[in-house]
Amino acid sequence: MKKRRWVEREIDQNQVNKLIIDLDLPRILARILVARGIVDSKQAQRYLKPDFTHLPDPMALAGMKEACARIEKAVLEGEKIGIFGDYDVDGVTSSVILSEFLESLGAQVAVTLPNRLTEGYGLSKAGLERLEAKGCRLIITVDCGVTAHEEVEIARSKNMEVVVIDHHTVPVTLPEAVAVINPHRQDCTRQAHHLCAAGVVFNMCMALRKHLREQGYFDNRQEPNLTQWLDLVALATVADVVPLIDDNRVFVQKGLEIVKKALRPGIKALLEAAKIAPHKVSSGTLGFHLGPRINAAGRLENAMSAVELLRSADYTSALLMAEELDANNQARRALEKQIVEEALEEIMSSSEHESAFGIVVGRESWHPGVVGIVASRLVEKTGKPTIVVGENGKGSGRSIPGFNLHEALLSIEETMIGFGGHAHAVGVHVNLEDFDLFQDAFRDYAKSKLKPEDLVPVLYHDGEIALDELSEKLVSQLAQAAPYGRSNPEPVFCIKGAKVDEFRELKGGHLKGKLSQGLDFIAFGMAEKQAILDKPVDMLVTPEMNEWLGRRILQLRVKDMLN
Repeated sequence: MKKRRWVEREIDQNQVNKLIIDLDLPRILARILVARGIVDSKQAQRYLKPDFTHLPDPMALAGMKEACARIEKAVLEGEKIGIFGDYDVDGVTSSVILSEFLESLGAQVAVTLPNRLTEGYGLSKAGLERLEAKGCRLIITVDCGVTAHEEVEIARSKNMEVVVIDHHTVPVTLPEAVAVINPHRQDCTRQAHHLCAAGVVFNMCMALRKHLREQGYFDNRQEPNLTQWLDLVALATVADVVPLIDDNRVFVQKGLEIVKKALRPGIKALLEAAKIAPHKVSSGTLGFHLGPRINAAGRLENAMSAVELLRSADYTSALLMAEELDANNQARRALEKQIVEEALEEIMSSSEHESAFGIVVGRESWHPGVVGIVASRLVEKTGKPTIVVGENGKGSGRSIPGFNLHEALLSIEETMIGFGGHAHAVGVHVNLEDFDLFQDAFRDYAKSKLKPEDLVPVLYHDGEIALDELSEKLVSQLAQAAPYGRSNPEPVFCIKGAKVDEFRELKGGHLKGKLSQGLDFIAFGMAEKQAILDKPVDMLVTPEMNEWLGRRILQLRVKDMLN
């Protein structure tokens, strides 16, 4: 692991004191809020108690009026509606939310997702043909479609109309669809860049339901309760790593309440397969346990199996599907581990990779379904923006703070067949004959934009803490600022000179032990750090309560340690 720099988050003590006085907050909680930019008392109240009344008007999203009008027409006239989604968690959940919502309105719906290996990302001709064969005249794309100019034209030539619901970077010109809802549109006045596709879809459901209510549509039929889909909105929001701010914070906190009730057979089955009790669910559960299992369907098999799981009304059949996804996820992890090892061996043995400011590696034998995760692992290990290319030139990239991957690829687009994505993550398609050309161009661009100090990963923390300050009460106070995720990182504290009394290595390369003061700690993936534990160490830790066999014990989850 590349050595990391520890930086304490800056705070204004006067702002901390003001929150303490205005809201009667514990000092540690006020400090956490200020360090995350929550400095106004009203803002802090909304932050600590997210509520549905905080949700902005969904009609403020550009394209919403046109989309609702066309979808309403399809519902009222009994047109069959086709939904085309992406194969990741965001696309799968968006497809399920929209299909179930439209069915609750009485609409006929067909869902299809692309096969990652044969069709690739985005609206495809094959997908359009599948929906056309099912009699769909209106196609709604979710989590894709904003760059699908050619495919939208093909749909129009078949007398099918298209509504695009997406959240990816918008091209200069939009496709000729009936409507395009995307918070990144230049003419979208609502500040909603933080929404994932499922969040945009949920906004569309809110807007359409309100419009139909005003039309008297629900005078003689039951009006759908939208909270039933918040479990899926929360799952997508966390798994797609979008900022947990504003309405996303409402979605995730309220959605977690639904997940904990395990009302959806598919969610209950996924929790069972992951061996997680519903009452223990947190945002971390969504991101590290449920999300990867759903993603495994699209990575190695067909993502439609994940749609079927989440739409299932029968727990027994859902459990069988969840166990199959769990097996896929285990296979995916084994494949990922193998490719990471092969890639690291290549990187560590090459002086060119060592001196480069950006990493590009690729092999025809690498499964394109896992190259994105591999890229993430390599960024963690090297501290450099990384692109990993696999079979048929299909690849994925992940970035570091301050380096916009989408802009990087835009500047070298002539070296690729195609690409898409955003600042943090991209998908690429490279002609393997041009791989060296692409690699050199990416390295040159990265070198022109980055300095050596940019490649040293930074771990931010919330200041030094004494061991006697760590308690169950502290964990409870910090829980008020949850759910944690991107743009709302969980609290991390610095402990100086901790003495380790005992430790052991667990399966998977983890360390578990006790500090001399009796506090338990767990250090995931840090078996390589054993050699430094014979002397006092500085630790970055997150305090948490560990439940095991009916006991609740304070535990420190170690983020990094050094001496």
